[in-house]
Amino acid sequence: MLFAMAQKTIFELDLIKLAKWHRRSTIAAITILISFVVVWIGTAIVLVYGMNTTSIDIGFWIFYILVMLVSAALVFPTHRAMGYGLFNSLLWAILAFLIPFLVLLSIASTAGLILKLSGAKVGMFGVSRANLDHIRPHHCRQCGYSREGLELFQECPECNRVPQVI
Repeated sequence: MLFAMAQKTIFELDLIKLAKWHRRSTIAAITILISFVVVWIGTAIVLVYGMNTTSIDIGFWIFYILVMLVSAALVFPTHRAMGYGLFNSLLWAILAFLIPFLVLLSIASTAGLILKLSGAKVGMFGVSRANLDHIRPHHCRQCGYSREGLELFQECPECNRVPQVI
């Protein structure tokens, strides 16, 4: 199967690393969208006023190549943090060269879904720094209490929450 599912369960993922890459991917996707709109408006203004378009064309292609490199550089580690294998992550990074905005948006939304399923409160730009304590490994998702030494389904001594299996 070419695009296999993740190779790790949600309990094995480093959710802190995933939250950081999720934030970076989301900010990059929004920045790319805004940049494309600015470039399109700039090109329209240049065409309306009959200016020389050669320098604009060169600048656009340099900008687009930079966007492709940045999106591939963000997609690969985010995909790895989600538990996917090396081959899958490389394929997604190559795909990011072709359609950088859509791939970044897809990766950011998938990472956000994984974080939500793990019990994190995910906002527009990811998990806030205050909520990072709640997704640390071996900590209660509700209060952040260290669960080391407790059984998997034993309730938290601090808030009485029983961990859920997804």
